[in-house]
Amino acid sequence: MRRLLALLLCLLPALAQVFPQGGGRYAYSDGTLQELLPAPEGFRLRYLKGGRLFREDRLKLTPEGLYLLGVGLPEGYFPFAPPLLLYPPRLFPGQAWGGSAAFQGQKVALSARVEGLEGLRTRAGAFNAYRVRVAFTTEKGGTDLKELYLVPGLGVVAYRAGAGLVELLRFSAP
Repeated sequence: MRRLLALLLCLLPALAQVFPQGGGRYAYSDGTLQELLPAPEGFRLRYLKGGRLFREDRLKLTPEGLYLLGVGLPEGYFPFAPPLLLYPPRLFPGQAWGGSAAFQGQKVALSARVEGLEGLRTRAGAFNAYRVRVAFTTEKGGTDLKELYLVPGLGVVAYRAGAGLVELLRFSAP
């Protein structure tokens, strides 16, 4: 039992890599404000623009990584069945993962790959960030491709959707 407890305690820092455990607020250059709130299941990541909530991701932290349980939209809450792995517990260049789930009456798939570790300067500062390519596809032909710049322990400091780079302006801890 002590060995298992010791192993779990060793895993906690690895699991804390993606986001700060206490949560925080992120302001991005496209006017989006994100609030990362600790929740019983893990985290709730709320997206606001112009002071209005337009999305809330429900996230669960497990020894296998960070999972997307579902998405809250103005029309209601929509779970993923099964939850989708967003990030494994540790990242390294070349690593790839993916999965599929039912979501809003159709099958969706996520595929992701760590393309490398890069230096990146944003208005919030300079970071060494993992560059992660993420693609969501639906069986009806929809695709959402993003390139994320992820800093362990902080979160996404920039992302590219299309041609433009959206960067972190500031992060504030609770």
